[in-house]
Amino acid sequence: MSLTERIESAANKDELEKIGKEELGVDADKRKGVETIRADLLERAESTPAQEESAPAEDDANTSVTPSEGDSTPAAQIPEASQTEDKPEPDEPKPRLLRHRGNGRLFTYSAELAAKRHIEEV
Repeated sequence: MSLTERIESAANKDELEKIGKEELGVDADKRKGVETIRADLLERAESTPAQEESAPAEDDANTSVTPSEGDSTPAAQIPEASQTEDKPEPDEPKPRLLRHRGNGRLFTYSAELAAKRHIEEV
């Protein structure tokens, strides 16, 4: 029986947790519903074989590289990582805020609160 079939045929959270620990090394959150846990485990099960197939290819590539080439390869990868970090994240609109005139407490905007005379928009 394949892993996805075992996940789909599991009847309760305990069985799903056991499959997650044994096969995927993941501790299932039993506070979630059975279907949510099942969907999460299925997603991880589908992504795991792709990672396992790519990992041996990287190991083979590393064993055939000479030490001098191995030193230059990580340096070439560092700028790629920094390029992704330098990109600014998309600007999210800031929420409108209201401030209580008496105590200075801030609230997110609501029409009902904005109508109060002791509240002003920031």
